[in-house]
Amino acid sequence: MSETFDRPQTPPSFWVKRAPVRARVKVLAHRVRSGKYGSRTVRFAYRTTTAPLTGTSRLAGTAWRWIRADDYAGTDDYVFREKVRTRRRRTAWLTGAGYLASTAASTSLWDTAAPVLSLAAVLSVGTVVEVRKRIVDRPVPLKLPGFNRRTPAENTVTRAAIDAKLGRAEGMKLAGPILTEDGGWSTVLQLPPGQRARNCLGKEADFASALGVGETQIVFELIPEHAGRLAVYVSKSDPFLKLYPSPLVGLTDPLDFWQGIPAGVNGRGKVEQLRLVDASLLVAGEPRAGKSAAVNQIIGSAAMAVTPKIHLFDGKGAGDHRPWRRIAHTAIKRNAPALLTHLRKMQDRMERVFDLLDNAGGASKLNPELCRQFGVDVELTIVDEMRYYVTSPQGPEIVEVAADIASRGPAAGVVLILATQRMTKDGLPPELKGVCSLRWSMRVADVIASNAVLGAGAAGAGYDASDIPRTHRGVGILDADGADPMKLRSYFLDDDGLAAVAAAAYALREAAGTLPERERDEPVEDPAVEILAAFGGADRMHTVQLAEELGDGWNAARIAAVLKPYGIAPGDVKIDGTNRNGYRREDLLRVMNGST
Repeated sequence: MSETFDRPQTPPSFWVKRAPVRARVKVLAHRVRSGKYGSRTVRFAYRTTTAPLTGTSRLAGTAWRWIRADDYAGTDDYVFREKVRTRRRRTAWLTGAGYLASTAASTSLWDTAAPVLSLAAVLSVGTVVEVRKRIVDRPVPLKLPGFNRRTPAENTVTRAAIDAKLGRAEGMKLAGPILTEDGGWSTVLQLPPGQRARNCLGKEADFASALGVGETQIVFELIPEHAGRLAVYVSKSDPFLKLYPSPLVGLTDPLDFWQGIPAGVNGRGKVEQLRLVDASLLVAGEPRAGKSAAVNQIIGSAAMAVTPKIHLFDGKGAGDHRPWRRIAHTAIKRNAPALLTHLRKMQDRMERVFDLLDNAGGASKLNPELCRQFGVDVELTIVDEMRYYVTSPQGPEIVEVAADIASRGPAAGVVLILATQRMTKDGLPPELKGVCSLRWSMRVADVIASNAVLGAGAAGAGYDASDIPRTHRGVGILDADGADPMKLRSYFLDDDGLAAVAAAAYALREAAGTLPERERDEPVEDPAVEILAAFGGADRMHTVQLAEELGDGWNAARIAAVLKPYGIAPGDVKIDGTNRNGYRREDLLRVMNGST
């Protein structure tokens, strides 16, 4: 008798794929931690409980307005309106009487619970009315549980990562569930073994193309705890096409400058804070890229902080910072010698603070407690259009002193904000750029200019400001010291917003007693602007006549001294056949508009 071998059969349940319980638990835990379930449960319970009463009240209000004929309130025929009211009142009385009669008959002939059932019927109608209104008023269409497809499937994301060449197909997977967020969805991508997540930076556009969304909707973030994992966020719409009003508008309380200022909003819709007390900042970008808006946000934040002293040096001369002149301790346009004098003064102030820190012992950097102890505060110098000053005869000395302040000054509370439209060596010397630890690049023309601002090799590492679309004004890459560069959009401040913030900052500083001394006596006004106003409608004017128009305290020597830094000197001016020393209006307009 031969023995037969019977192969053990694997039970069918072995091949049944188990549901991804762990992933669901992670999603549940995430939502519980974010507080969604708690708040939603309380809100849902309250709205469910009050729906019958709210709907019935709404129904009763509608019926009462119908009885009063409010829909005919605008008619001039009051006799007709009163007839409508009479007819509707009669209908209402008959309906109410019929309801009460039927309820009484049902109670006596059928069941004593008839009144309760009648009331329940009315409440049911009211509930239907309220639920219908809530569905209609929803900001987004109603989506039933289990039918929400806002997030893609896991294999769709991994396939897109493979198609975008973020890594090899073998080993590419997700390290976490796909989580729905307010503005989009997020997940964590696990790259194949041996591949670095940092190499994926700069490939957002490729991933967006594979996924079928806009390239600016993708945000890649590194995970410090794992070099092979990449945090991926995909927004539902382009976050950088939105205008984000400055949070300074409407603010009535002082800001804490030491905690950081609101710089803008990143690709995830989160506010990015910028600490300016740690390092000096370089802001660069091509014209109309949003550089002035970013600088005005910084100035406005410092102004609302009440205590920092603000020094403005405008090399463009177009009046971009005009609203801040009443608050600034210094406000000078296109005057290189004045900037050099100021920087040397800041250099001396920096050395005095270092001596105070050395003598006091303890901390080697200034902090709010030491500011109060020493009676000093942050000195913020903003230099707009640095190229004008760098290429001036005083340029080499300005670069030397500014580089010293940028490298050592923040520790003593002396901070530089340098803005420029030229990223070449003549506009931005390497010795000065190298000591600015904070760099903010708006859109630039090419990769060379982007690397000139953010540093050599930044574009190769995925941070290229030349890739920013021209439609995204105010969008830039911020390289903050101690963190990876990030793309963000600066806050929007229009002319009305600037004026409102400047007025609020003025009131706060006036109450705190931190306005410049001259501001307490008279408004700050550029003397060159006063000279231009004295021309009135005249195209040219002799010096003697110009001094008379300006009034007391003005003479030929003072006019010449004010206009000398602007490169304007008196010359022969012929008026009505008389040739004397004088000035031309067009010369002043040219320097005021920054065209020289």
